[in-house]
Amino acid sequence: MSTETQRLDELAARLRETPLSADEQAELDALLLRCPEARRRFVDHMLLQNDLNEDAAALLSRPVTVSVRPRSASWLSWRPLTAAAPGIVLGMFCTSMLFAYVAPTFRKVMTLLHESFESGPAPLATGVPIEAGQWSGDYSEVEGEQQGVKSATGTQMLRFLSADYEGKPNPGGYSEDLFRLIDVRSYRREFSDGGAVVQLSAVFNAVALSADEKDECDVCIYALDADMATNGSMRIENKLFTGSLAMARSGGKMLDRDATTWQRMACELRLPTNTDFLMIRLGIVRSSHTSGSFVGHYADDVRVTMARRAPLP
Repeated sequence: MSTETQRLDELAARLRETPLSADEQAELDALLLRCPEARRRFVDHMLLQNDLNEDAAALLSRPVTVSVRPRSASWLSWRPLTAAAPGIVLGMFCTSMLFAYVAPTFRKVMTLLHESFESGPAPLATGVPIEAGQWSGDYSEVEGEQQGVKSATGTQMLRFLSADYEGKPNPGGYSEDLFRLIDVRSYRREFSDGGAVVQLSAVFNAVALSADEKDECDVCIYALDADMATNGSMRIENKLFTGSLAMARSGGKMLDRDATTWQRMACELRLPTNTDFLMIRLGIVRSSHTSGSFVGHYADDVRVTMARRAPLP
């Protein structure tokens, strides 16, 4: 993934939560203007947005903001997203082009998981889970406000503790991970033709880090068949990566040194037609590759959604 499309993913994920700042808005406008791939991904992101949970005809009846310039200059003028009726500028796509792109496969966005850690059982420390509906992985706990870090939503948040779990063959490590298994067999009709895309997003934070601490956050989605998901083989080192039907990861984002700000990570995966389960992963990685305590690192507002796109040819 290029730097530009990764930045587009970050801005689009932020836009779903709150209006962009003036600087972010200007950055997004410029990115969409110069990068065709960013424009395509932006439309895909908007189709995943819950606020667009309506049929295509209603979406396409709203205004499209385009201005024509002389041939010597760029013919496209992006308007601030907040100026468009639906909060979106569909710039380079005329209405008929956009309709051809989205109308045949537009469906409502389905929320598979929205976790803010306000309720439910505490995460297990038994490694990769083999049953759906339960957080498990390395040692972690659910806590309220701590050391200047407040929950991104509600009053609770996930607190990472260490890169170990019960019975780990080689204790210690430089990556702490938390997983959740999601059963998607009841949605099979949505991706039987290869036209479903799942998006995972979460926010991360940490107490004020020292100058020599360079910890990163990342998120992953793995598509699994039923046998792989439940027979325990995913607990073998690297088997989750090598044995999955498909996977997507977004990482390498350094946690800042401001405990009052949360950083959002997002990734998306087109589901293979034989997918039975999704495994999602939240991770903190110590870029220095040194083991130690991960106390003071947090995650919150985990969202997993599924929507339709055009099937692959």
